[in-house]
Amino acid sequence: MTAFLPLIIFLILYLGSGTYFSFIGIDNPLHQISPVICLLPALFFAVSRGTDKIQHNIDTIVEGMGNKNTLTMCLIFLFSGAFSVVTQSIGSADTVANLILNFLPAQLLLPGVFLASAFISTAIGTSMGVVALMVPIAVNLAKNGAFGLDIGTATVVGGAVFGDNLSMISDTTIASVSSQGASVKDKLKLNSKVAFIASIITLAYLTVISSNAEIVPTSDLDYLSIIKVIPYISLIIMGLFEVTTLATITVNIIIAGVLGITFFDYNVIRYSNDIYNGFRKVSEIMIFALFIGGLSHIMYKQGQKALHKLIDNSSITKTKAEFTIAGIASMFTILVANNTIAILLSGGIAKRLAQKHDITPYRSAYLLDTFACITKGILPYGSQLLLAGSIASVSPISLLTQVYYCFILAAVTIGEIIVNSRKEKRCAATT
Repeated sequence: MTAFLPLIIFLILYLGSGTYFSFIGIDNPLHQISPVICLLPALFFAVSRGTDKIQHNIDTIVEGMGNKNTLTMCLIFLFSGAFSVVTQSIGSADTVANLILNFLPAQLLLPGVFLASAFISTAIGTSMGVVALMVPIAVNLAKNGAFGLDIGTATVVGGAVFGDNLSMISDTTIASVSSQGASVKDKLKLNSKVAFIASIITLAYLTVISSNAEIVPTSDLDYLSIIKVIPYISLIIMGLFEVTTLATITVNIIIAGVLGITFFDYNVIRYSNDIYNGFRKVSEIMIFALFIGGLSHIMYKQGQKALHKLIDNSSITKTKAEFTIAGIASMFTILVANNTIAILLSGGIAKRLAQKHDITPYRSAYLLDTFACITKGILPYGSQLLLAGSIASVSPISLLTQVYYCFILAAVTIGEIIVNSRKEKRCAATT
């Protein structure tokens, strides 16, 4: 379909540059040129093509960028970045890691590393920060005989994926619910059930393989610092009570700042700088979200008839449609090696499929988010495994087979799709 040529241009430029830098031996090849820059030629092509005047096409792109869901997503990105930086600056993430390491016996340290990584990533909404924080801890524990280096490093990645998929302030949650017009609570309610089952299975397996662990020294813990965990707990509680996401994040940015200034070596100037640095931290993905919102809108306008015809004439079942949404999310993640970008790129197609086959918005958001995160977590050229491998000085390829949580989550989610399908069939038969 010619309407999707701009998207193909973006993928060729983004993947082509990554392939080139990989060929010449540069680390993190897909991060050498920003995806925002690769998107610009696609936008220019979209504006120049078609029978409409250039100004009309520009207006169409601006209309897509100004969409309520797109702008809300960008604001949440901004405030989530600020929350992440402020809480890390006052030491909240370090406190959680120390709590886990101090109160668990040696035989439970590997499951404890998973729990710590999962909790921190759920609280701060990012996987990369957790990998950077927890992998050095895992490396030190491995050197002391707690577990193998590869399995310890891969376990951190698995825990980071857990939070990346479940956090109400993660990029993927924000992108998936915004693109599908879904409720955050409904998406997380379904998502958490599946993730809980997968995490219990993962913890059980990690416990079994840790049975021969030796006693290792624990890290020091200042018990006053436990109050640093309050912003995380407050964030989760407010989310459970369905407080608006923007309000929840804003309130907890204030809570974190007040706690840091009152009890620790933190001040108003540093606090304000951290908020701004948080905004800067997410500026790339925010700009990309704006641009992809405009590009998706003009592609939709220019190719909506053909796209609608293709989807509306499809004869697949509801269950196959759900697997198709999962497959689309995985495919785009493999292509762009970024789960948030993959969700933004595939969100429009997923929403149309969901509407066609009566799939609720929160289910399509859950499927998009889950399979994008699963795929990203086991990509050897994905940022999580690349960073983890770099810190631990191991090959990302040797890690991917040991990110057990991702494989278990995939199996549990596929099982949930099948069970839900049979349940709906039984309900339909009785009515």
